[in-house]
Amino acid sequence: MIEIQKRFVSVTEVAKYLGFSDSAIRKWVRQGMIPFHKVNGGIRFDIQLIEKWVNKGEKSNEYLKI
Repeated sequence: MIEIQKRFVSVTEVAKYLGFSDSAIRKWVRQGMIPFHKVNGGIRFDIQLIEKWVNKGEKSNEYLKI
């Protein structure tokens, strides 16, 4: 049997994954600092893009600003 993991996650889920508050994530969305998608009027995050985004920041010594 194939195990399916969620690829798209909510604000709360990505906040927990990254260790930040929901409000910080929403602020980053408003500022265009974090990759996201609008799906049926809601904000969703592609976990694969989030991982690439985090790794890009580590490699370039960019730090997340709140």
